[in-house]
Amino acid sequence: MIQTLVIAIPGLLALIVCLRRGPERAFLNVYLPALLLLPQHFGWTISGQLTFADTAMLPIAAFLLLWSKTKWQWSTIDFLVIAYIAIGVVAEGMNKGYKLGSQNVALQEVCSIFLPYFAAKQMFRHPEFGVDVAKRVAALLAVVAIFSVYEFRMGLNLFTWPFESISPAYGAIRGGYTRIAGPYYHALSLGLMMAFAFQFARWLEWNGVWNDRMRFLPISKVRFCELAIAAGSVMSLSRGPWLAAACGAVVVAVCRAQNRKRAIWSIILVTIVIGGPIYTRFNAYVSVDPMAARDVLQEDAAYRNKLIPAYIPVIEERATWGWGVGGFPVVEGMWSVDNGYLFMALTWGVYALAIMVALFVWPPIRLAMFSLPLLRNDPRALAAFSMIGIYVMYAVMDFTASGGGAPWTILIIVTGWTATLLKAAAAELAVEEVRSSPAMQSRAQLGFRRVMV
Repeated sequence: MIQTLVIAIPGLLALIVCLRRGPERAFLNVYLPALLLLPQHFGWTISGQLTFADTAMLPIAAFLLLWSKTKWQWSTIDFLVIAYIAIGVVAEGMNKGYKLGSQNVALQEVCSIFLPYFAAKQMFRHPEFGVDVAKRVAALLAVVAIFSVYEFRMGLNLFTWPFESISPAYGAIRGGYTRIAGPYYHALSLGLMMAFAFQFARWLEWNGVWNDRMRFLPISKVRFCELAIAAGSVMSLSRGPWLAAACGAVVVAVCRAQNRKRAIWSIILVTIVIGGPIYTRFNAYVSVDPMAARDVLQEDAAYRNKLIPAYIPVIEERATWGWGVGGFPVVEGMWSVDNGYLFMALTWGVYALAIMVALFVWPPIRLAMFSLPLLRNDPRALAAFSMIGIYVMYAVMDFTASGGGAPWTILIIVTGWTATLLKAAAAELAVEEVRSSPAMQSRAQLGFRRVMV
């Protein structure tokens, strides 16, 4: 009963804010803090594991659904999001039945995927709302980094400590220091969240919309957040998020380059020159028995290298609908499936995997098609470049860990933002085509002549 009441608090606060200031303020002031500061692995067990963020989203989505005057405009991205949820629900039902499988998964996926996507697509219609969200994400992740210093040095996670009596805590040591996890259960998730937040902060800096100074400090707010977030990333001691952040940064740098062709050819040339030797050494590094590894890092890399070959036969056995959440057999004691693509194929089958990959690929392609013809400093292009970087980060990260949690929800919110940006761009293009059509030009000339007469 106490657990139920605690989980319901963000929902009650969101309802109050919706009534007094509207769903946009509730999203910024209740939902994002609940998502980014509270542990999402602590759930409401009697209702399908609803989290703090899920309960906060329910009244926000209800207000948007009942009182929004904006007509819903369908897009390909909408169908991808709905298809992903539908396949997951059906796959879980095929494996565990309606009561034990589909019902709970449907509730969880609607609250953590569809409703955040729906809310984002509705609220990001106002360009200034994107700036507010980016500020809030950067500020909250800076707070997470600052409070995680204690976990890094002393080993106590201040975000999960109040809930540890009813929810297990994560803890891992590397190099004599605790890998900070914050409210995200695992250091890998925290590292990816820091990469996302740093990209949001960079976007704010490029647009020059958050340059006011910190009180008592000779530094701007956006630069302070960038430094805090970078420190948080370092304290995660996680190579996967660092690699993902680097790949995302390279893609964004190419998009923003004055001469994109030269930048692309430079990357290709560097890859050709150093890619072969790096791959050879890396392959030799990971192609060892994990038990014969020189250190923990090599053991971890060798373990991940063996995962896919070991689990391919398991996927082939139930390729269509997978084995359900937690239902696939463990091969050779490899209980930790540290690959998001492999985990999805095992859990819900290859169709779910295909839709997930499409969600990683199609929105960035559409963003690139929209943004690359624009000037490199156009605010719309800068937003699109940042979103592309976030998609690349998540797609790369999924090769080294199973996705989910707060990073997945942030990606879904970015996906809703993407759909809104692309729809707005299409509407602007349609207006420009009408204005430039011969019929409209002749009408304008005729009207001008009438005025002159």
